[in-house]
Amino acid sequence: MILSRLRRFFRTMSFARVVCLGFLSAILIGSLAIYTSEAGEISYVDSFYLSASAICVTGLSPVNLSELNGSTHWIILSLIQLGGLGIISFTVIVGFLVIKGISRNSKFNAFASAAIDKGEETEKLKSNEVNRMLLSIINISFTLEFLGAIGLYLHMPEGTEGPNERWFFSMFTAISAFNNAGFSITNDLSALRYDPFSLCIVSGLVILGGIGFPVIILLEKILLTVLFRIVSRIEISTETILLRKTLTTGRIPKLLLFPTEFSAFLEARIHNYNLHLRGESTRIQSKLLTYGSLTLLVFGGLGFYFLERGNPHTFAKLEFWDRVANAFFISACSRTAGFATMDFANLNDASVIIIVVLMFIGGGPQGTAGGIKITTFVLLLAYLKNVIQPYKPVMLFGEVVSKNSVAIAIRVYFLATLSLALAFIVLGIVDQNQHSLHVIFLELISSFSTVGFSLNLTPQLGDIEKLLYASIMFVGRVGIFTILIAATGHSGVPKMGGSDDGVKIQVG
Repeated sequence: MILSRLRRFFRTMSFARVVCLGFLSAILIGSLAIYTSEAGEISYVDSFYLSASAICVTGLSPVNLSELNGSTHWIILSLIQLGGLGIISFTVIVGFLVIKGISRNSKFNAFASAAIDKGEETEKLKSNEVNRMLLSIINISFTLEFLGAIGLYLHMPEGTEGPNERWFFSMFTAISAFNNAGFSITNDLSALRYDPFSLCIVSGLVILGGIGFPVIILLEKILLTVLFRIVSRIEISTETILLRKTLTTGRIPKLLLFPTEFSAFLEARIHNYNLHLRGESTRIQSKLLTYGSLTLLVFGGLGFYFLERGNPHTFAKLEFWDRVANAFFISACSRTAGFATMDFANLNDASVIIIVVLMFIGGGPQGTAGGIKITTFVLLLAYLKNVIQPYKPVMLFGEVVSKNSVAIAIRVYFLATLSLALAFIVLGIVDQNQHSLHVIFLELISSFSTVGFSLNLTPQLGDIEKLLYASIMFVGRVGIFTILIAATGHSGVPKMGGSDDGVKIQVG
């Protein structure tokens, strides 16, 4: 009786409201679990802050994770995995999956279709396509996390895990990296400072998680197609040998049948993907995110290298390749993750400015990254380029971009900057001149962009400030536009403008 009423209640809600309520419920449940696990050793406000940071995959913590119980580590790991799956998958799989059939809800399908910005204006995703997309996201997440954990387990230096089990530290770090959470059960990754290969593994997981699931789904399809073509060529070569062996011996060599069987398997898999799996990004968006991520990575990496190479507190004592690895590691983590291999309070001011810029831009949409997203930033640049030629459409890679995508990008940027300005004023008032404004500003951008970098401010926060920063994390993770949709009662992202036949770019 109660369950049926809950189903009716949630099916009448705007799905954006279900998203917001789902995240908030998970934070509250997580905070109670952490508080119980620690048996009151940390305050409830700290437990709430830690839960919000984990669900919002931020990485900021008011306490040292190394001092928490093993059970609390498992709770945090579960919250990270939960929050990192993304708004759509999180809400369906966790928030209200106990209410059977929500993926068949027309409001959910409308929200999912609008969120990935696919197809014609009137087209909606079917339930089986939504389910297939969610399963693919889970499969991609677990596979990459598993491979990353194995790589760290086999390669990281002895003693990196501290008092923890080596396998658990590897798994925790891999999951935290792919979900761009930035949590470490040894408080930081300073033990990897002199191990470039391990830093590359963590950086790779961070980049893949931050680039967005739509791009990964497209890459998965492309890789399957390329593999199918290679196997097909091998199959053609082995058919002649297979025929000769069969005629000579009278037996069919089973080993030579493998390319044919594998080719048939790949062909069926590709056909099934193309038929049922939706949600991949357009090739233009994939190019945009790939080139954009590479550009920001190189910009940040070179900037940190040249700015910090003479700093005795950061890079000066490192060997050349260690400097390069750490510079690009910081660059990768600045946009999404928040892992640290050194005390950021020792960085030059120019390096801190680069970090703030990278944090604000963030990663790709529908991924584990925060910020306003690379696509939003690039669309804004393309739009500003057209200011002097207002009658020309916004174009990327020679293609006209959807008016709806441009309009949403402008609104996301405006809402984000307005929200940050108001939050900065409030935090400045609450701080009462105890800390420098640049320290508060970095903490603010880090919270909003769900990155996790701090100039050692987090442990010094009062309870009111912790609740304010937790709220900022929530807004940054759920998305200011989703909150706006929830407030207005829309079931999906509204379409703007009349004729809109341009390429659709996922933003926000």
